[in-house]
Order: sequence, then C-alpha cells, then structure tokens
Amino acid sequence: MAFSSAEAGLAHGLGLLTELPSWDGAPANITLPGQGQFTVTGSRQTVNRQSGSLRLVTLSSDGTSPDGIATVTLTQQAIQYSVLANPPDVPLIVAGGLDVSGNFEVAANPNGGGDGVPLSIWTDLDVDMNNGSGTTCGLQEFSDGACSSSPYSEKGYQGPDILDNDANFPTDLMEYLFNVPADDWPTLKADADLRLTSCAGLGPASVGLIWVDGDCSLNANVTVGSIQDPVILVVTDGDLIMNGGAEINGMVFSFKKPTTVGNFELDMVGSARVNGVVASNHPVGHANGTYNSVYDADVLESLEQNDAFQRVAIVPGSWRDF
Repeated sequence: MAFSSAEAGLAHGLGLLTELPSWDGAPANITLPGQGQFTVTGSRQTVNRQSGSLRLVTLSSDGTSPDGIATVTLTQQAIQYSVLANPPDVPLIVAGGLDVSGNFEVAANPNGGGDGVPLSIWTDLDVDMNNGSGTTCGLQEFSDGACSSSPYSEKGYQGPDILDNDANFPTDLMEYLFNVPADDWPTLKADADLRLTSCAGLGPASVGLIWVDGDCSLNANVTVGSIQDPVILVVTDGDLIMNGGAEINGMVFSFKKPTTVGNFELDMVGSARVNGVVASNHPVGHANGTYNSVYDADVLESLEQNDAFQRVAIVPGSWRDF
C-alpha cells in the first residue's frame, strides 16, 4: 500500500507539471483515504540541447501505508519542452518560393540576420518581386504607415532582407518548427489544445495550439489571441481568409499534407495581418493572395514562454525505487 501511494504521488507530480508548468517543486502532501499518504517534490535543472533548452524535473515521491509503518520512495524524471521546437525569427517563411502575383506587406525582424541585419522572408526557392505589389520594410516604417515609401524590397527590387534560394532551408518545415515530421502530422494534431473544422468562434481569448482542418475564415475586425496569450494556428489543407481589420497574434502555419493534391492560399484583405510569423510548407502567392505579416518580438517571446505551449514527457528508463 505504501508502494501504491508512492506511485500515486508520481502521477500527481506529473499532473502538476501538466496543469501548472511553473510549479516550483514545492512539496505536495495528500492523504489517500484507506490507502495511506504521499509527499511528492520536484527538483529542476536546465539541459541545453542544440539551439534550445529543456527543463528536466526529477520527481521524488514518499508513500506511506495507512498504519504509518511502511514507507516507499520512488523517483522519476520528466522533461518540460515547448511545442514550438524552433521559434522562428523571420515573419514570413515559405517552402517552395514566392511568386508574387498578389500583394503583401511584411515588417522585418530588425535582427533576423544578425544584430542590425533585418530579415523579412526566408525560402528555399526564388522570390519573384517583378509581379504584384509586394513590399518589405522596417517595423518603425510599418508602424508609421510608410512601408511603401521607405521599403527594404518592393516590386522590381529585391533587397538583402529577403533570403531566398537558401540551401540551408529545412526540407521538412513541420519537423523544423515542431519536431514532428510531416508524415507524422496526426501526432501534432493530437497534441493540439483545440481541433476544429473552421475558425468560427476564435477570438481574443483563444490561446494555445489550434489545429484547423480545411478553410479558416475570419470575419472583419476579429482579433485572435493576444500579445501575452498568443496562438499557434495550424490551417491544414485549406485557405486562410482574413477579412479587413482581422488580426492574429502568434504564428500561422499553413500546412499541406504530404499526400494532398491541390493548392491553397493565404488571403488577408485590406489591413488584416498576422502579428508574429506566417509559415507555409507549400508555395503561396500564385493565386493573387494577399498576406501581411508583422514581426513582433513580444509575441514571439510569449510563444516560447506561455504555459499554453509547454508539454511534459516522461524520461524513459528514469523510474527508480532505490
């Protein structure tokens, strides 16, 4: 019975990490009627891994039998990690290049290419700036409404803020962003906080990883997410349509499944925009779509730090009863 109480303590600790990711590991003491009691604690350490870091938590649970005579101590480790494996530092990321037949306006990350080096667009193939009316500019110019008059890049001219034909562009954008291969997309869908078939009902209170199968249409002047509580919106095998004044705070990932045949587009009408990042694992811009992406450092920081994007996984082989 003491052993069973200790196991219940480990389960409780994992539950705390899941529901309260910022739990500091302070002792949790619970009496189990007729079974005994447990005390579970957690100690944290940071593990650096490639470009990011993980939080390793060692749970220790002391279980006691109902008569208080027997005591068992169990330990187990868990990692806390962000669902966004590689937070992007470019406001527009597109696999397959950009044929700008429509319109777009992108406010660059002022330090995306290094300190003081702005970066607006990142893609593996070519960006054609000879058609449509695409414009990139600095954040200040965008805020002042002077993006088109003080651009980094515009129709007929491509500046160094656009990184195209990049041999280092990831071959699998979903895996790069979420550490989940595109062929394994059901895993990411299962991990979503919301799984929807439309964007109806999304609003300022929406937060977390949201998976949408099919078209996502937002009415005019609707705001989805906030700077402090943003969203990661995955639009799968569908168009993203944002009517005038609509805004999304966070990251939009337009995802085309590997087995899907067909083209999908982004269309942000008028002043509609994404504050954060727009990413697509397929070409956009071929159907006169309009897209506006504004890099927002505060939104990106929230995507990394907000509890809604934290996940917990047990470390295999870490269970100990000694």
